[in-house]
Formats: sequence, C-alpha cells, structure tokens
Amino acid sequence: MQRTPEDLDAIRQVVNQVLEAHAEEEGGQRSQARAEILIHSMYVFAQRGLARTTVQHLLDAAKVSRRTFYKYFRNKMDVLESIYRIFIDNMLLHFHQEMRQAQSVKDIITNTTEVYFNYHVSMGPVIKLMMEEARSSNSALAPHRVRAQQIAAEVLSSEISRLTQRDMEPLVMRTMLWILENYSLYIFENGEFSAQRLEQCRRTMIGIAESVVLGADATPGMLERPQS
Repeated sequence: MQRTPEDLDAIRQVVNQVLEAHAEEEGGQRSQARAEILIHSMYVFAQRGLARTTVQHLLDAAKVSRRTFYKYFRNKMDVLESIYRIFIDNMLLHFHQEMRQAQSVKDIITNTTEVYFNYHVSMGPVIKLMMEEARSSNSALAPHRVRAQQIAAEVLSSEISRLTQRDMEPLVMRTMLWILENYSLYIFENGEFSAQRLEQCRRTMIGIAESVVLGADATPGMLERPQS
C-alpha cells in the first residue's frame, strides 16, 4: 500500500506540530531532517513490522545518510519510540483542548473519541504496531503508554466530575482507554485500515462511555446494531 502525498502531508502536520512544541519547551529549533526520518519511518514500520525493519530501510525511505540518522537516533527502536511519543503527546494535547471547550459530558465523550480515531486515518497501520509493542512490559514504549493513560484518565475524571459533580474512579477511565487500545487492533486486524470498523468502534465506544458515565441520560440506541 503506497502512501499518497495527502497521507504524508497529514502525517507531516502531526509530527511537525509536536516537534515544534518540544523545541519551544527546550529552547531549540526543530530539525527537518529528524522530522523526515520519523515521517517516512511510519510507513516502513507499518509495511515491514519491527523485526523485519533495518536502519537501512529507514535511511532509504527518508533519503538521508547514515551519519544524519545517527545524529538523531540510536537505532530503529529509538525511532519507533519517538513516533509513539509524538502520537500520544499530540493526542493528549488535543484531548486537553477538546475538554476545555466542552459544555457537556456528551461533548467530552464524543469529541475525545473523535480525536482518538482520527489519528487512525492520518497515521495508518503503524498505530497497530505501536499498540502491540507498547503492551510489552519490557518495551521502551511501555512507560510512555502508562504515563499517557494516567494523564488521560486523571484529566477525564476531573473534567467529568466538574460537569456532573460525580467523583469518578480513575480506573473507570483507564478501563475505557484499554477498550480503545483493543479497538485500534481491531481496526487494523488484517494489516489494512477499515473505515467500516472504525465507524463501528467509534459509535460503540461513545455508547459505552455514555452508558457508564450518564446511565439513563445516555443517547438511546448507540449500543444497538445499526439498521442495514
């Protein structure tokens, strides 16, 4: 599956946004060479998997020298870890933005769910690889996964409490985040993106979250099989 220029532009926008934010925090400048390695490596990892990908594959895809590569990364795992950090940092940023603007619990649930699944469209099958790798306790990705889930669960619990006056157990939120992870694997189950499965997961996740948080005030019919 070839990435189109539009696909690369969408990925480039996500990568550059996060790298620019990091550069501002660190008082430095964003490296375009580093960004291009990350952007093109997503496609390579998605197509070849982690085990079958070599540094040379990443060099060829990004059209950079070995010297340039090792200026920014130690190895291929360092690249994948950087991609994963970009994925979760950008998602947390958008989660915060959506929750600050939300006027209701339904807004929070719908908008954050949309943010999560929109990344599957822009980033593609590399999401499945990262989700599987991050679940391994000895992976370099695992600590980032734990950190992101803790932050997201705490913020979601706090914002929902603000709007409902209910003190939600953060583990409830983490449980819903675990569901989202499994949905990511389901959407790319055969190694290809499925828009039909994404829509099925989006609708079901909103229905589950509303039922858990709002009970009888949840939107009717969200957990019923759609009429064909």
